[in-house]
Amino acid sequence: MLGLGSAVGKSSSVDRFEGRLNIYPGAEVGYSLDKLDKDYEGSAVRVRRSSDNQEQDIGFVDNVFDSASLESFVNEEYDLYTSDFSSEGGINGLNPSSNVFLTTNHTIGGVADTAKFLVAAEDSGQAYATLNCNKETYSITCDIYIPSTNSSIHKARIWTGYGAETFAETNVKDEWVTITGEVEITQGSVIRVQAISPTNSINLPTLESDETFYIKNFDITTTATNAFVTTWYDQTGNYNATQSTASLQPKIAVQGAYLGYIENQTNTSNQLLSSSYPYVADQRFTAFIVGQQFGNAVFGGTQGTSPFYGVAQDGNTSNASSGFNDVSNFGNGDSVSDIREDVASVMVNMALLTTLARKGSGSDSLLAMGYVSASYNNCRFKEYIIYNNQSVDRAEVEANIMEHYNL
Repeated sequence: MLGLGSAVGKSSSVDRFEGRLNIYPGAEVGYSLDKLDKDYEGSAVRVRRSSDNQEQDIGFVDNVFDSASLESFVNEEYDLYTSDFSSEGGINGLNPSSNVFLTTNHTIGGVADTAKFLVAAEDSGQAYATLNCNKETYSITCDIYIPSTNSSIHKARIWTGYGAETFAETNVKDEWVTITGEVEITQGSVIRVQAISPTNSINLPTLESDETFYIKNFDITTTATNAFVTTWYDQTGNYNATQSTASLQPKIAVQGAYLGYIENQTNTSNQLLSSSYPYVADQRFTAFIVGQQFGNAVFGGTQGTSPFYGVAQDGNTSNASSGFNDVSNFGNGDSVSDIREDVASVMVNMALLTTLARKGSGSDSLLAMGYVSASYNNCRFKEYIIYNNQSVDRAEVEANIMEHYNL
């Protein structure tokens, strides 16, 4: 029997492919990063890249996730910032701190159309201008000119403001110097152009007179951005799982590289994908989840209705108010459940979790994927399929899934 990704021969693997939804029909919903149905003509997911918020559908190649298309999409060059500072409008979002006066259209060192970075006499403390950015890898080029008349501004530095992430700096005086390189932003959300003191401190002493430096040809590009899931398509064609709020979208690529799964962002509350899949009181479900838990992250529970139950990594249901949010009473003692007793150790690694469960009471609610319990730890997902009641052979479906994912 052919399963998802099975092949008789290289030339015939696509033609003879049958997915889990073909072999085991009747699923209520079917979300997967790989193809589940030979007749499904849609995509796996729709993603948003963080560099410019453009979106694109990503589908399949030979019935598995088209990671090459995803990585091509998130590695397209994007120009975050370019300015030669030839006019006042040329600052374009470069925001000075309160003690900095940033003006354009100057000439210094024989070079016109530069931006003047001035800290006035009697000012002290940190002096910088910032540019908003994402946690990505950037290529940065900037020309800098520092007058030798300065006594307190010794260097100009381009960095994030975090000591472990210094990018580039120069202390050359009375001539233009080009600093260029690559910086990976892992902390904060800005790039700084900052004045540095003679003692290599970011805090300047009280200035006895006005001090300046100049910048020109400031260019920032990225070719390795992040991607987040806006839609996980239901391959049964019924209930797509979506999230329109950017800050709540789970990630699928980081720094231009496909993760191999969908993951909620660490320490982010309410991050999930939701669908309109209804739950009916006392209706039983068989759910197959391929995923991974961290800390007290939860699979199970229902969103927006009571009772709230789920199964945490340690088996505790008391704080499982949401999570993968498949069905309420997931792991609760009064449900018809089949939670593996070793769930704590099994789900530490990518694994298959199968449950027979039911919604015990309350109104209809939504499927919500990616939200975790009180500690807001990570959950990772590759696949999620629900069957109504016991309409499939659990052991056969489990064997098919575990073979495909090598679990």
